[in-house]
Amino acid sequence: MKKYHHLRIFICFCIISQNIWATKSTISSQVISIDIPNSKVVSIYLKRLNDFSKKHCAPGVEEDFWKKYKVFKGNGNFIPLLTNGRLDKVTVNRFIPELERKQKWIFSQINYLKSKKNFKSELEKFKKLEKEFKSLLLYKRDYFLAKNQSSKNKIRNASKYQYIVFRQQLKELIESITFLQSYRFPVDHFDLRISYDQFKSSETVEGKSKSNEIYFYRKIVQDGAQNLNHKKSDRFLRATIDSIYLKLNEKSDFITEDSRYDLSAAFSAIKWHLNSRIKHQLTRLGEWHKRVGRGLSFYKKLRDGKIEEKGHSFSAKNLLEERAKGRYILKDYVLKKEADVYRYWMNQSTLLQAVYVIDTILFNEVGGIDGRDALERKDVTQVIINRLSDPDYNLITADESLYSYLKLKDKVIAKNSWLNVMLKEGEFSFSYFFIPGNLRIYCPDMTRTGKFLRRENISMAISLLQKPNDQFKAVRYFSRASMLGRIDMSKIWTNFRAVAERPGLPSPRSHYLARQYRAGKYDFLYDFKSDEGKVFQVIKIRKKLYVSDKDGTRFFKYRNRHYFKYFETHL
Repeated sequence: MKKYHHLRIFICFCIISQNIWATKSTISSQVISIDIPNSKVVSIYLKRLNDFSKKHCAPGVEEDFWKKYKVFKGNGNFIPLLTNGRLDKVTVNRFIPELERKQKWIFSQINYLKSKKNFKSELEKFKKLEKEFKSLLLYKRDYFLAKNQSSKNKIRNASKYQYIVFRQQLKELIESITFLQSYRFPVDHFDLRISYDQFKSSETVEGKSKSNEIYFYRKIVQDGAQNLNHKKSDRFLRATIDSIYLKLNEKSDFITEDSRYDLSAAFSAIKWHLNSRIKHQLTRLGEWHKRVGRGLSFYKKLRDGKIEEKGHSFSAKNLLEERAKGRYILKDYVLKKEADVYRYWMNQSTLLQAVYVIDTILFNEVGGIDGRDALERKDVTQVIINRLSDPDYNLITADESLYSYLKLKDKVIAKNSWLNVMLKEGEFSFSYFFIPGNLRIYCPDMTRTGKFLRRENISMAISLLQKPNDQFKAVRYFSRASMLGRIDMSKIWTNFRAVAERPGLPSPRSHYLARQYRAGKYDFLYDFKSDEGKVFQVIKIRKKLYVSDKDGTRFFKYRNRHYFKYFETHL
């Protein structure tokens, strides 16, 4: 086992041998034992991280990455390639007419807006629907508080019929705001994601062609307008509207929490657009129309074999070679950097390796979104710990891109489970070469904010390494709120069981909240049941969400279930 002269540490799993990493086991009451003060561990780690940063993130490294990334991205247009590296002309030819139709559709929306003076009519309808929306939540509250089944049945029926009317009115209103719809509305973003995932790694001619086809179509329909400075894109809003619209066909007696969350966000964004001037929307659509026109021109020239960019003409073959070269250079650069990172930390103590991995993952996956309570960071840390003993996550195998760059024997790789968990291909997206987040693997954030967050992460890591939460078995998670179209990946994770929702820490304002609750000065959003069978209700008081017990006597902070949803292996 690796040694560090400041520390004496040992792995306290059920079996002390390093071979434990190759088989599944149960996490013991302690992952790593530390016999020096935690403050000393923090100090040692920060010194080692500083040394690491000087060696692997010397001046110019970040700039070098961004230069290579810019070349890799090119003009932003997707170029479909076949397995032999040649242009997939069939896919390009197929979607040129689609781009022409898209450009015409955007132009039709511009003409539609030119015929309007304002959005007062649509705005009034949305405000009316918002009131109906709130009344639907009252039905959920009344149902939750009802004491007998007869009352519950009456409330359910009333909610059911009002929800039917609400869905129809919302459907008609969404259909009327065409300038905020996606091209090819309504787009099924879940279906597109699943279809693409099915073929994205295919190396067959047919599979690669299908992958190109789906991805090209996604690039066309998962798009939106933006300001002239390329900011405030409404792509995410349009995708959310798609999903809301498609869900309107789903039958339900009460408005679901997912629908409530999506509608709340969409209503707010839609009203912002409807309150803006027509001229502002025309400017945004005009930028979109020109952007699609540039893309259309590019693909026509690509099809014809001659490209013009920045006043220079060159063959499509040269462009493909340049793009392929740019992709290779960036991928090679990132993988070499990640391999350097691996070799540096594998030569540190297991404790320092563990702290580095946890710190890096938390910084990229969670940031500071969970506030000072850091409950999501604690859970994600436990997910990392849970993966250590699972061969599905703790090994880097020969078929992974990083493997050949490590130039290490399998036995050596198997001993570095912490690094394997972080850098295993297909698990943490920030490690992909085409995701800018990989920069923080070898260039730790040394800003004031980054350092503050890091100290919290380190303390949390040390605490859980000494006393892990062995009741929390999750091995993966996803954030529905960050998914385009707010899609729910749990629909396809059939081998995993969702971990029940949990309340946050006790609220320090419990006495005040209890008074507000007793006075009925709150909005009921939904209720949930914990794994222990306890019933909780999520309420809103003065625009802030809280969790209370069933009787409204104990109050907790709210953990946003749409930000992080955890899953454990379904046995």
